[in-house]
Amino acid sequence: MNMRTALSLFIIFIATGHLGCNMIQKAEIIRRQNVRNEANRYAAGNWVERREAVRKISKYYGPEKNELIVGTLYVALKDPHPLVRIEALNGLYRLKVESTHVAVKNIAADEQDPNVRMYAIKALRVFRDPSDIDVFIKGFQGDDWLIREESIKGLLVMDDITVKSRLIPYIIAAINDPRASIAITTLRRLKTKDEKLYTVIVNKFNSNTKNNYSLIEATLIGLYGYKLDNKTKTKVINLLVHPNINIRLLALKVLRNDKNLTLSDK
Repeated sequence: MNMRTALSLFIIFIATGHLGCNMIQKAEIIRRQNVRNEANRYAAGNWVERREAVRKISKYYGPEKNELIVGTLYVALKDPHPLVRIEALNGLYRLKVESTHVAVKNIAADEQDPNVRMYAIKALRVFRDPSDIDVFIKGFQGDDWLIREESIKGLLVMDDITVKSRLIPYIIAAINDPRASIAITTLRRLKTKDEKLYTVIVNKFNSNTKNNYSLIEATLIGLYGYKLDNKTKTKVINLLVHPNINIRLLALKVLRNDKNLTLSDK
């Protein structure tokens, strides 16, 4: 490579880098202007426009200079229209803004509108904070099954030590919940291994009807990671010829894990 070629390549490199910086700066200017536009739209609009503004403004969240976004979402948490509050909670669920934690927690605990409260419990979950457990327990013990389902999701994101020390009774209650959806959600999301939980999962597995494929799949997911007792292992083996391919694959996965645990004990 001669000197002229090297100099040309250097100039191209510098120019490309400068162009890239200009493009990034321009994109950031546009982002901030879009944020201002949506904040103004929220301030001046009817509830439909406010909801749309809240939905859009959260999508402009960037690596810095997000104060106006967070401020707009925070104000929208107190909007008179429930659908606007729900949109704000959806945005905070995606963004996990620590400064809004207390506000979201208060809504999750005390909101009178059940739909808003459900979304608040969902948004609270992203903080994974043990100090929020009482809010999730309160929701789980209520009558609204949608709130119960979101609440058990909140309990299940806690760390293993917290789950074992405080939450086993609630997880057992969720597995035995009369709403199949809550039981299925719990079994699919449960990570903690515990002998009390194993007993409950096995009982659920053995009481399954042959036609409830979703619950069979969920109990197999719940059994994964345990060393199986002989009766349960036999039933899982029988599922290897089940007409549903997902159930066959899950049964095989559970049995392979059981074999590995058996070999490690020897």
